[in-house]
Amino acid sequence: MVAERVVSPVFVGRGEELSALAAALDLAVEQGPAVALVAGEAGIGKSRLLAEFARSLGPEVRVVEGACAELGSDGLPYAPFVTVLRRLIRVEGVLPGPYRQIARWFPELGAADDAEGGRHRLYEEVLTLVERVAADRPVVVSIEDLHWADPATRELLGFLARNLVQAGVLLVITYRSPENGDGQLGPLLSELSRRPRTTTLRLERLDRQGVGRQLAAILGAEPDAATVRRVHERSDGNPLFVEALARAGERTPDSLRDLLLYGPRSLPGPARELLRIASVAGGRIGHPLLAQVAGQDGAELDALLRELVDRGLLVTAGDGYDFRHALIRQAVYEDLLPGERARLHARYAAALSDRGAHAELAAHAYAAGDRGLALSAAYLAAGQAHGSYAYEEQVRMLDQVLELWDPQARLGADRIDVLTGAAEACMLSGDYARGVDYATAGLAAVDERREPERAALLLEHLGRLRHRLNATGVHDWHRALGLLPADPHGLQRGRLLGVLAMGLLPEVDKAREPFEEALGIGRRTGDATVTVRGLLGVGSMTRDLGMLEEARTLAERLDSHDLLMTVPMYEATLHTKAGDQQRAIEAARDGIRHARRYGLGRSRGAELARYAGRGLILAGRWDEAAAVLAESLREDPPPLSRQALRALAGYLSLLRGDLAAAAGAAAGLEHADSGSLFHRHQLLCLLAVAQGDPERADLLLNRALADPALTRIYSSDARPVLVAGALAQRVRLAHGTGEDLRRRVAARQAELAAADAALGVDGPLDRAWQIMLHALIEDDGWDLAVAAWRELGQPYELALSLFHGARAALEAGDRPGGTARLREAARLAEDLGAAPLAREIALLGRPRPAQDGLTERERDVLRLIAEGLSNRQIAARLHISPSTAGVHVSHILTKLGAATRTEAAVIAFHEGLAGAAMLAR
Repeated sequence: MVAERVVSPVFVGRGEELSALAAALDLAVEQGPAVALVAGEAGIGKSRLLAEFARSLGPEVRVVEGACAELGSDGLPYAPFVTVLRRLIRVEGVLPGPYRQIARWFPELGAADDAEGGRHRLYEEVLTLVERVAADRPVVVSIEDLHWADPATRELLGFLARNLVQAGVLLVITYRSPENGDGQLGPLLSELSRRPRTTTLRLERLDRQGVGRQLAAILGAEPDAATVRRVHERSDGNPLFVEALARAGERTPDSLRDLLLYGPRSLPGPARELLRIASVAGGRIGHPLLAQVAGQDGAELDALLRELVDRGLLVTAGDGYDFRHALIRQAVYEDLLPGERARLHARYAAALSDRGAHAELAAHAYAAGDRGLALSAAYLAAGQAHGSYAYEEQVRMLDQVLELWDPQARLGADRIDVLTGAAEACMLSGDYARGVDYATAGLAAVDERREPERAALLLEHLGRLRHRLNATGVHDWHRALGLLPADPHGLQRGRLLGVLAMGLLPEVDKAREPFEEALGIGRRTGDATVTVRGLLGVGSMTRDLGMLEEARTLAERLDSHDLLMTVPMYEATLHTKAGDQQRAIEAARDGIRHARRYGLGRSRGAELARYAGRGLILAGRWDEAAAVLAESLREDPPPLSRQALRALAGYLSLLRGDLAAAAGAAAGLEHADSGSLFHRHQLLCLLAVAQGDPERADLLLNRALADPALTRIYSSDARPVLVAGALAQRVRLAHGTGEDLRRRVAARQAELAAADAALGVDGPLDRAWQIMLHALIEDDGWDLAVAAWRELGQPYELALSLFHGARAALEAGDRPGGTARLREAARLAEDLGAAPLAREIALLGRPRPAQDGLTERERDVLRLIAEGLSNRQIAARLHISPSTAGVHVSHILTKLGAATRTEAAVIAFHEGLAGAAMLAR
């Protein structure tokens, strides 16, 4: 029996999935916007599920659909959203309002706005329009075939998912389950799946019973058991293959391709030819374009299309048509002979030549072998992509231009222009390594003496790309400036000075002059980008918050989230130096929210998390700091940011007493070739101290002091390293004796003092670090340190200063003063959860016998207790019996006044008899 109909009128085996989508819509209406992800292999029924879901909804729910196109190696920029918005604007009659960026897609809305900040304004307009629709009645926005989405579409979809707040919006997204990971979809799918109101559905293959029900619906009668078994085995439960096998009857083709082509090949000649023409479109095709390529219209064309729709090969899609399944389209397309394929692509190219669809025209001209037309169309498509902020698509089209390059082509641009544009587009898209290749190729082709401005522009791009990759690029900017005249009104010079000054930081002395010159040029020319960079630099150096506020206002008008995210970094830095950690945290967190809003959480958001994390640690808000750092690390940030975040997380673990976590975070940092001293040397030095290895801490301190970067970073970053070194020296003295050790410690302290003297004092925070450093070196001035940290409101540093002040007071015989300081320090350490410091405080405040009461053998046993050894292990190490070891342990506990072996080990550490590795246990 051969099926007359090829699509089952009964929707089989997806009842639970339909119910899940209905529940997702209810959730969107009741609690807020929701997302439904529908995954499955090709032919599994994702589109059918959406169609049935839409059919089940009443008129009180608006459903708008868009699909990503399989044309070229990537889809067309924003293709599904253009379709969705066209439905909302033209079909649903939604009043457009002042949408000046959406007008790029729909000229009937008026002239498009070329104002700065276009891309994020475009995204905001799409967001506003969707929410405006949902305010009237619930709306389901379905985006099909996300696996073909271009980067711009993925970015806009992520933006909507992050920022929709209007209840009643359900985003339904289908995508083909990848065979090898999630590829380019991975980050977006991971983000979407973590959202609180996301439903994820994975469509499985039908079992034998489901195949039998599908066959019965298609055939119009119950199939026999042998047929069901045969079809189930051959289709493996894939509904599309079930349909093809039902269509083929007993004449089951051996290959999947023949299986899919059975229906198309059985068509009458004219209908088969029309189906072949439609297959060359690469996706959805409008009726006028299909009619033009087919060379027919009217009733005859309508009749052919009706036959193709009735047979389930095509489906209507808005004002055009699409194949019911991409696998069928692919099979029909591949069944064309090479000559047929080229001729049909040429017909499409001719039909598209005056429609403004440059990317489609380029694809068809390329497939037709018309290199000249493909070249010019690709160049125009690149400009179109840039105008729509689809920078990845721009790079793809420019790459095609370079592949097809013909010096005789009349593009109004030469090859160097194309390479320059590609490098800039890579800067905007984030593909820095590829951008370096384009810029380098451009520099190799340009004559610097004849065209210095072009060479300088390429060097600017190259420097920025390298700076993002590995913190280099300054040499490129210096070289570029050397090519330009010292023109006080030179806009290109101003742009270069701005990026150079930012790259020179934190070497303020070197950055000051280019920042000031850039600001002057920016003011004179009115260029917002140059002005923002100048304002940030000069404002931060003069501590002028008004300048930073002006920079923020200007940056918000630009289409550069990158530059806008730079503003809170400068704000947070300035507030941190001033000791105002609350404002620093607020600035950084505001920046993180903005970065995540625009999909930059992994890059710029991670950099801002460093500022927020450090401010939270200094403010004593350690739980919040841990959460910020962990969240940012989960997003897998770039290497430099990851290194800094791990170091901060390790430092926090160290303060809390989790030595294992601190050591894990520090792994790999010792030999890192980049990263600030604050994030590397301070953690490594303090970790060695906590592990009871002050000599290793001193070795690490020696490396820090020899690092030439010590004098090239902010002094408020350098001094915490010096303070860590001074703490290590005190531990060295506590762990050893002898005149030689005292001389070596004194020499190291003199080096610390010299390094301190070479640094300036950069604000109240830096001044407090300096006071603490002097107190540690001289073991005096602790009251000044306490006062400085108390004024700044930094509880850990205050507790540490109180502890050392108490120790000094007790050693001087001032027990009331020492006890009062210890009491406050203990409260602060307990509130923070600073376990190691709390133990030190408790130990100092507890009267106990001196360790001089121990015999030499008991001291040996105490050291082994501190290592965590049992009585039997101590006995084996010292070649005594376990019972004798037990007696020694009992005597030690009695003499030290310790209740437990752990408490005895703490005393041993304090007395310099053992390392502190056990303190983490």
